[in-house]
Amino acid sequence: MGEIEHFVNPEDKSHPNFSSVASKELVLFGREDQLGTGKTKTISVGDAVSTGIVNNETLAYFMARTQLFMEKIGMDPARLRFRQHLTTEMAHYACDCWDLEIKSSYGWIECVGHADRACYDLDVHGKATKTPMVATLKLDEAKEIEIAKLKFDRKSLGKTFKADQRVVSGALESLAENWADFEPIASALETDGKATVDGFEITQGMVTWKKTTKKVHEIKFTPSVIEPSFGMGRILYSLLEHCFYQRDADEQRCVMRFKPAVAPQKCAVLPLSSSDELNAVIDEIAADLLESDLATRVDKSSTTLGRKYARADEVGVPFAITVDFETLKDGTVTLRERDSTVQIRLPKSDVTRLIFDFVHGRDTWEEVTKKYPVVEVKTED
Repeated sequence: MGEIEHFVNPEDKSHPNFSSVASKELVLFGREDQLGTGKTKTISVGDAVSTGIVNNETLAYFMARTQLFMEKIGMDPARLRFRQHLTTEMAHYACDCWDLEIKSSYGWIECVGHADRACYDLDVHGKATKTPMVATLKLDEAKEIEIAKLKFDRKSLGKTFKADQRVVSGALESLAENWADFEPIASALETDGKATVDGFEITQGMVTWKKTTKKVHEIKFTPSVIEPSFGMGRILYSLLEHCFYQRDADEQRCVMRFKPAVAPQKCAVLPLSSSDELNAVIDEIAADLLESDLATRVDKSSTTLGRKYARADEVGVPFAITVDFETLKDGTVTLRERDSTVQIRLPKSDVTRLIFDFVHGRDTWEEVTKKYPVVEVKTED
């Protein structure tokens, strides 16, 4: 499990980088659609927030970033959707919750939860530790806010609450810092003659108040928590399913379509034959790749080159370098891309830089085939 705890002002849940993902389209399965048509809808993140489908920018921002991450590691976008929790599923304190679900052979599986948990976590922690879990927002200019000015009947508080007298008065004073927070207490005392604060029953005679204003240069608040929670095992399993396919529907030719960035081994280095001269070049190229932290698979076995390619494909190696007799003449090698099986010929001195650029997203196979000659290859055995 991996989690992000992102704290925001409950009065302002905008995100500074929201514009960078606002146009990203997501497949959403909102609660109204679940109870109605049963169909999903594809909508941009910006529109989802502006129409109120997703509660706020920060929650939507992390949903979009999760989608982008899944696409980057190789998930099939057609098998991704975000399902909103029904009101009967959500915790009583939550503002909004969306699960990224990934479709696998087991159906739609929840893999990443995105929850706006409001201020609940920090409120509970603060009460348990008797430590205020508050953040401070510095204001550029002083601001006038409405507060409640309290006057306690200490004798009545002490008689009723004894050692807890300060806890009760402290809780009331904390609420009085913002009239909007104190107003429900004031209304209950005026209407019912009593109110409950942090589990303590306050009666009308224990406190009097006056609504007033004061100028502040900072505002203290208990942050809301936006929590994306990743199920690593489910994500990894789903990635394995999404990357698996059989070449030409041949059960004997299985391939794992791992992106270069996530493939455990980035490149295979293969000799055309097992001669000492070719193996020496193999060792040289493999050492150079490893020097650049590029995990490498070397296969010097006596099996056919086609079988060596198939072995590499089965474990998801995205590229394969082949050293042949042309290499001994002019220092060039062939480089094969796993999914297209297209090969190019290039100087062996270019290989490490090229593989490094592929892994880090600085170059693409499509662009590289325009720079180097494509090799005509017979059907792989």
